[in-house]
Amino acid sequence: MSNKGKIPVTKKILIQDLIFVVGFFWISYVILRPSVPVDSAFWITFWSVMVGLAMTGVAWLSLWMFRIVLLDQIDRQKAPASKK
Repeated sequence: MSNKGKIPVTKKILIQDLIFVVGFFWISYVILRPSVPVDSAFWITFWSVMVGLAMTGVAWLSLWMFRIVLLDQIDRQKAPASKK
């Protein structure tokens, strides 16, 4: 596997990820809280947090997959057209 097209991990990207992850988690948590079918406040919070964490992890992976595909598309546009 080549290092061409490797995404540089900078402070800016890490801060963007942190903002995205915290925001997505909070929105997921708030939306999921009324959907938990139990009466105990502890279990409502517990399951909302657990499902919110799982959904946030998937969203973060999706964000990185998007970045990788976008970087590949940009690299392909910059590369000279190959002869067939």
